[in-house]
Amino acid sequence: MSAIAEHGVAVPAQAIARNRDGAMRTALKGLARRRRLIAATALAFPFAFYALLLAALMIRFGHLPNYVTPYDWFGNVARIIHGTKSIRDMVPIILDEWLIEIGYMDFDYGHGIAEWSLSIVPHKLAILVMIGALVGVNLALLLDQKPSGTMTRQCASAARSGILASMGTLCASLTSVTLFSVACCATPSWVASLTILGVGTSTAFAMEPFGAVAALAGIAALVISALLIIRDGRAGTATDTMRPATEITPC
Repeated sequence: MSAIAEHGVAVPAQAIARNRDGAMRTALKGLARRRRLIAATALAFPFAFYALLLAALMIRFGHLPNYVTPYDWFGNVARIIHGTKSIRDMVPIILDEWLIEIGYMDFDYGHGIAEWSLSIVPHKLAILVMIGALVGVNLALLLDQKPSGTMTRQCASAARSGILASMGTLCASLTSVTLFSVACCATPSWVASLTILGVGTSTAFAMEPFGAVAALAGIAALVISALLIIRDGRAGTATDTMRPATEITPC
């Protein structure tokens, strides 16, 4: 009697330990199988993000872009490094360097003036790629997750992941908006970009001190969402493993 009871307790405990140790390995294997999905999402997200911003500008101002200007980013960075002695001054200057500019030039004023433009800045592009990769990780984990628990629990888990991922993507990408307009003469920043998109000036500039916090919070939300998906999968596996032990007929 005692041996059977002891065995019935030991098996679930060992199974739970194995589930804890193997949950991350299983998740990593799933991510490796879907690495193409993650890579595609990482590359597609910045493209979709900039396409959406460009469409918003065309709708707001009523003009199609009529110029595209590529910049020698590497050459400019080399000149900044060579001509700037202080690293404290060097880094923000480099971060402000543009890679590509797309916009609408109004030639009613001499040689023309850029009425609006969308710039692609390398470090913000890198942030968008990272956001896209995290979105891909969440998708890959969801696709590999086996249904477990009641339908209500599955729906609640899916809704939680969707809300966390959506809010995380919005907050993290918000500070990567790089739009400029001749009508908005403020210092170029993500806040000035929001005013171009129609956000109230007072509201937009009230958000300015929270830019870094919003970006970090968004990335954290995407990471937490992925970890919760892994936890749900581990919990479901643990429940399935423990179920046979609860069906042991008592002596």
